[in-house]
Amino acid sequence: MRQMAKTPMAAVNAHMEAINTKRGDRVAETVWFPFLHMQPDGAKAWFASAADMPELSTPAFSRSEIQSLEILATSGEFTLYSLTFQRYDDDDEPLLRVQGLWGLHRVADEWKVGYRQYLGEV
Repeated sequence: MRQMAKTPMAAVNAHMEAINTKRGDRVAETVWFPFLHMQPDGAKAWFASAADMPELSTPAFSRSEIQSLEILATSGEFTLYSLTFQRYDDDDEPLLRVQGLWGLHRVADEWKVGYRQYLGEV
């Protein structure tokens, strides 16, 4: 069983680790439902529960690593981050750098990602 994320940064790290497993159940453990993911063109994907989370079958990259992170807004219950991360192929060669926004919510005693927007390649 995973550790509870007691800080927004711990939640960011847990979410990125879960994404890198490419397992929907692991990602679902790190998000707050309903969960929203947005694409650069504004297309929205809402996930009402863990059962709605798809497996992350993204052959275009093997893993992602956070390169930079900036807090854009924060309150006691919500933190919005701007992130830049590097994607790598199966040979661990850099593919592309992408940017996103992640909104984290405090849920009881832990933090989870409730909103994620992919902004595209940097």
